[in-house]
Amino acid sequence: MPSPDRPQLDPPRPQRVPRILRRGMALVALLVIAAYGGILIWFRANEDAILFHPVRGKLAAPPARLDLDSRDVALQSDDGTPLVARLIPPPVGRLTATNATAGWILYLHGAGGNVGVLGYNEAWAKFRRLGLGVLAVDYRGFGQSGGQPSEAGLYRDATAAYAYLTGRLGVSASRIVIYGYSLGSAVAIDLARRVPAAGLIVEGALLSVPARGAELYPFLPVAWLARNRFASVEKVATVSMPKLFIHAREDTDVPIAHGRRLFELATAPKYFRDVAGGHRTAHQVDPGFFVAVARFVAELGVPLIDTNPTEPSGASRP
Repeated sequence: MPSPDRPQLDPPRPQRVPRILRRGMALVALLVIAAYGGILIWFRANEDAILFHPVRGKLAAPPARLDLDSRDVALQSDDGTPLVARLIPPPVGRLTATNATAGWILYLHGAGGNVGVLGYNEAWAKFRRLGLGVLAVDYRGFGQSGGQPSEAGLYRDATAAYAYLTGRLGVSASRIVIYGYSLGSAVAIDLARRVPAAGLIVEGALLSVPARGAELYPFLPVAWLARNRFASVEKVATVSMPKLFIHAREDTDVPIAHGRRLFELATAPKYFRDVAGGHRTAHQVDPGFFVAVARFVAELGVPLIDTNPTEPSGASRP
């Protein structure tokens, strides 16, 4: 019971936020929402530029020291887009007398550069020393190929390169190894589920563009925003041919966890080889890189000259 000598105090009233402060907070919230929405719109509008980094124009010739005997050939995608590919014939006379009876690598490169990049040609020189021919296509928008890059377009261009090998050059599917590097791994996996070949090799493979994008941009709903999917994670289990997954342990562009997960999802026969180096340099720094390639190709029944190759030195790939 309150003392009669003390006045009874009312409970303190909660202080109200001044109107001007409330308006300021609302304005800040609106600005944050608008800025975030602007980022989403910018990302959506510039997705292709973020993903693809083609180098356009005249292709650099490989240095004479590589002894590639290469030529750049014209072909056409099924939608009429003109393409240019680098054709490196097998070492005729050392293994076989004709292109049709040698083994071939159908090489699908990454999201940057073009088939004139020195690092690519260094790697292809090693394939040729094994006794293999190489056909490496520049996707639309790359090098001297026409058009603009897109996911559907890259799949079409890989199909056109395969058709050139089996049609114009008369190479049997049983002598073709589909090879995909970096983003080209997704193109190679997509092709390998649609056409016959002796085997598939992917290097530095990613699960999908949304999966990698979510790691790079965790503050963005990349899975919802991305139009380009390149979803190897959804396709690799449907590839029935033998598969070799090569991934660099120090790869920071596409972490090795991506390659390991794809390997887990793949059906047998399958092989995984982790190598030293990074995304662009593993083929230079790990002596086991081309040894793994040679042994895999030999197990496919494709004849080789050298099954214990050493590493070439040279520039890295884009």
